[in-house]
Amino acid sequence: MKQAKLLFLLITALAFASCRPTARQTVADAEQPTDSTEALTSADTLRLVIIDKSISRIDSVVQARIINPNDYDVSYGQEYTIERETDGHWQQVPFPKHFGFTSVLSTVAAHDSATVYGHIGLLHLTPGHYRLTKQIDGRTLSDDFYIPAPSPSPHLSIGKKLLDKVS
Repeated sequence: MKQAKLLFLLITALAFASCRPTARQTVADAEQPTDSTEALTSADTLRLVIIDKSISRIDSVVQARIINPNDYDVSYGQEYTIERETDGHWQQVPFPKHFGFTSVLSTVAAHDSATVYGHIGLLHLTPGHYRLTKQIDGRTLSDDFYIPAPSPSPHLSIGKKLLDKVS
């Protein structure tokens, strides 16, 4: 009977110990940003940073850098989402029906960075506030960008003034 109790306690202790997070998981959880401001300001946090925050409507690609300041490599796939801010809430922009991603796993080495691309040409985005979101090493990271409204052409305003004078 004592052997059965001892065996039960040993199995329970092993099961309980195996449920504890590893040191890497604990550090990774502590480094998870709570918002985009923290992601941009913390020097020891895995980050996704849009290279050019103002994107023209004719641009077909958003470029971002994955910055890995950690002592270990991180991996990511080609998938991403584009979201638009509407009334203070983020809503995913749907991709065209036959849009897809290549199934490739890439790695960013420790203390290194990599450039990633979000192809937006087929999305026909209108002026507004957007963000690119990626899963990187099991974490969801994002950074925002803007598509500004087109500025009026100086030729159009001259023509409008001439029409106003004729009328």
